[in-house]
Amino acid sequence: MKTPTAYQREIATTVTSDVLDERGSVFTVEMPLGAGVNELASQLEMLVMSLNVNAGGALLRVVPGGQPDVRQRLVSHLRAGSLKGLWSDESACVRLGRAQVMYAAPDALEHIRGHFELIQVVDAHLLHPTEVSRLQEVAGASGATVVLYGRPWNGDTPFERMKLANKEAAAAGGDRKHFRVPLERAEAELPGYAARVEAERERLGDVHPEFETAYALRPVSLGSPAFPRERLRDLFGAGGPRRLAVADRLMASIVVTRAAGAVDSPATAVVTVASRTAGGLRVLDHKWAEAADEAILVAGLKRFVERTWPCESVLVRVRTSHGSDKVRRLLEQSLQQGHVRWVPETARQGERESSAVIAAALTERLALYAVDGSPEYRALRRELEWAVLRIGEGRGISVAVEGQDEGFLEGISMLASEDAEQAGEQQMAFPMAMAS
Repeated sequence: MKTPTAYQREIATTVTSDVLDERGSVFTVEMPLGAGVNELASQLEMLVMSLNVNAGGALLRVVPGGQPDVRQRLVSHLRAGSLKGLWSDESACVRLGRAQVMYAAPDALEHIRGHFELIQVVDAHLLHPTEVSRLQEVAGASGATVVLYGRPWNGDTPFERMKLANKEAAAAGGDRKHFRVPLERAEAELPGYAARVEAERERLGDVHPEFETAYALRPVSLGSPAFPRERLRDLFGAGGPRRLAVADRLMASIVVTRAAGAVDSPATAVVTVASRTAGGLRVLDHKWAEAADEAILVAGLKRFVERTWPCESVLVRVRTSHGSDKVRRLLEQSLQQGHVRWVPETARQGERESSAVIAAALTERLALYAVDGSPEYRALRRELEWAVLRIGEGRGISVAVEGQDEGFLEGISMLASEDAEQAGEQQMAFPMAMAS
């Protein structure tokens, strides 16, 4: 086992005492990403199981989606110890003597039965109200001690409300049931952690919503502008003229927004052309394409990304459901083989792209072409200025354009995500730190 930090020992001591005294308290814990949440949770499991190895007892770990197999940390601790023959790793639980830890996703809580000594939830800020209600029912039926590890997120989650209740109770003279580990303390007590945080600050920018919620432990106001106004002023005020740049390693994105329909309903798409440099992504040109039918539209797109701008790679997304198969077939037949990659329109992909484009803008790894008064420039500027933060279906932070969304920001976001991946930053959401 890793040697616990002072703040981990402080939390573990309080929680263990609550379990032993059967008080059934609900604790809330805020710690920066990678500051040892999963390690603390595993060590608490190990400790409580060891105390109940003969008497028996069950523990429950609730695992929101997107986490790796959390059992492996506990299994590693058991394997490294001197308890051979006393423990086993089964499909949905880990046993030590007569004690066991069960694992369940939040949406499976309705099927959970039994008496529990300790219930722990990592990423508790991602729980839905109905999941929290069921968790409270399970805990109440057992008299279990509950530990919720979470982050501020948008400041209006069930976790946030329970945290506030714990703080208010302590201020009124009650026992301490909320623990907050500031970033500075984690950096001071956890070896090597400060360097990891600094790397994330450089990658994301210190006002990136992911950095704010995961490390600075500050909530993000959903519906607020996705890009700081001062950064937009810098972006709009720099860059060279369109179509005059000479650059290597050209890449493009195509967002097909509409298929041809009835009279006066043309097929439309937006093409974004950019170059990758050591300094990041430089947007060189936009084409707002429109044609009477899909075949003419695709022919124009082909000329733009293969002759006007000879691009090494082209990312394509067909955003319209009507006529999407026809558009895709035409693009596959027309564009150079090996140059095209289809990008899915999923919540998770949207969150990755949103994170990437915000990070690129904040860290000055994104440059735009100069003001030219064109329809493309006006549409791009409008989308950047009207972009706001949202919570996606995958429970991650994403960017949405308020009002008319023609795909200009979306095209840049696709390229920014690709640029980050090619730079070796494939995990655009919160990376898992070694000490987590």
